[in-house]
Amino acid sequence: MFLILFKLFSIFPLFLLKAIASLFAQFLIIFSLSPYRITKKNINYCGFKNKKLARNSINMTAETFLEYPYIWGNPRNYHKLLEHNEELHQISQSDKPSLIFTLHMGCVDVMLFHSSYNLPNLNIIYTPAKNKNFEDTVRKIRQSMAAKLHTANVSGMKELYKNYLNGENVIVACDLVPHHKGTYSKLFNKPCFSIDLIEKLSKKDTHNLHFVYLTHGNNKKYKFNLETINRPISTDEMNNFFEKAITEAPDLYGWEYKKFRKLQGEVKNIY
Repeated sequence: MFLILFKLFSIFPLFLLKAIASLFAQFLIIFSLSPYRITKKNINYCGFKNKKLARNSINMTAETFLEYPYIWGNPRNYHKLLEHNEELHQISQSDKPSLIFTLHMGCVDVMLFHSSYNLPNLNIIYTPAKNKNFEDTVRKIRQSMAAKLHTANVSGMKELYKNYLNGENVIVACDLVPHHKGTYSKLFNKPCFSIDLIEKLSKKDTHNLHFVYLTHGNNKKYKFNLETINRPISTDEMNNFFEKAITEAPDLYGWEYKKFRKLQGEVKNIY
């Protein structure tokens, strides 16, 4: 059933998806539903002064929501959303494997499909969906791009770590709040509980370290950006890279996520 729905979405023209997303965003705004309220809260908390940013961001969130089934129904559709880029293909020619970190800006699966297409033996950590049929369908689609998927639990992390030590490529979206272990850092000078996996893995110096993220493109929706980092980094430095990317295209960031929770002190979250 889900695959049929995805296939249907995949044949929609992009202008129609954008129109539907605009209506969906207006619905979220008019009724002040949770994604819009959290978006406003996070944006204000991080000190952004643009009063239109919350509306622009929730509109991008709605578009992203529809882009997932659009590319799940036909993974090659990601080419229609992403400007041509050969940087990942170039780094795949290196003698050393790659450790890549990213964040939730735009449709993450556009990023992951592009990375899987260009990098062999790419390992991805992810949180599975609660609906088993949905999860099985999406997992199979993601693996069709030759990626190796690992769930964000103890067994999944062990498998990811084993493949990392075996010299395989790894990409991780690290801007979410850890399920269990992590470290306290700051984002836009606000305390946040952060994933410290990149700090730990980069210290081993077995992989080339890269930061990748999406911004607005000139001819298509997204532009792919890659920065090579020639040293291990701390979690604080990782969050600094996130700040730079978010500042470049703040409306593309997933502000609807409850980032500032599991905090230290009496106030455990800002929501």
